[in-house]
Amino acid sequence: MGEHAAGLARMARYSIMLAPGPIDETNMPLGSSRLGGEPDLPVDFDWPMRPAFEAQDNWTGPIPGRLLLGPSHWLHRLLGTEKWKQASQAWQRARDAERSIRNRDWPLSFVAQIDFAELHAVHALDGFPSSGRLLLFCDPFDWPWGEKADQARTRAIYTEQPLERLQRRRAPPEFAEPEARQVMPRGFVFKPRLLRPAAWLMPPPLRSCALDDLRAERPGAWKQDGPAFSAYRQFWDDLHARHPDIFAEQGQMIHQVGGSAFSIQEPVERETARLTADASATAEDWQLVLQISSDVDAGMEWGDTGRLYLSARKQDLAARRFDQCWMLMQCY
Repeated sequence: MGEHAAGLARMARYSIMLAPGPIDETNMPLGSSRLGGEPDLPVDFDWPMRPAFEAQDNWTGPIPGRLLLGPSHWLHRLLGTEKWKQASQAWQRARDAERSIRNRDWPLSFVAQIDFAELHAVHALDGFPSSGRLLLFCDPFDWPWGEKADQARTRAIYTEQPLERLQRRRAPPEFAEPEARQVMPRGFVFKPRLLRPAAWLMPPPLRSCALDDLRAERPGAWKQDGPAFSAYRQFWDDLHARHPDIFAEQGQMIHQVGGSAFSIQEPVERETARLTADASATAEDWQLVLQISSDVDAGMEWGDTGRLYLSARKQDLAARRFDQCWMLMQCY
């Protein structure tokens, strides 16, 4: 990296990386940081729900024959074969199941809970609470891409209730309905996974506002196929390979609190500022709160091996207004 190394080091920011691992479901500590399973909610909290979709969100198109029966789908359709009839009936059942779920209020799936005291004992993050818990819920079928309407498909709950006021909550009965199983064969309930926090001092990720600014200042030195950018990409590849517990699947599975987002597409902080449609807001006003990646062992898939990014305006984070967070999803 030569002359660039010192500058990148000065731009480094602390974050808490969350290494996932197996957990004993019969002996999970109440309120501890983890993915999936059953959330530990305050006794007086209702399970978060999303409202019914508008009618135009319902898909009413024809059966995609090529997808189900291959290139010869037209012949099956012309002759009215048994395969075509079975495929048509299966497709109709799937569409009916989707309509049944989308046309009514539906419970959100529990994604993760974060114990800030547990994280604070590892390292204090600027602006973040030193106690309390954050619980994240999201719709795993209709993903929150980041538009304003998508925010109803996710919920961030912050609570400072003591352990004796928490209750491990079973999944809602809706998740066991036949329509739910048809829409989500792997289920609406994610498998529990332990999240072990560790403090990391990270230089700006490859797709970050800070690195974009650096490249804009010296485009010649940081061109895409230039030696500096290639060396920096190699640095991250080597880091992923050296720490597979943190950067599983060659850096594709990264769970994280604070720091800079590991964006897959546009830098998350910049995209969030744009999607909120707040003319006065910039990427600098937003702070990544929680990043959750697709996790096969938890049965968690966000698009094509994508990630959820929960961000907050820095003043809202300081005031513990987690209900003002903004969620977006990116994938490959």
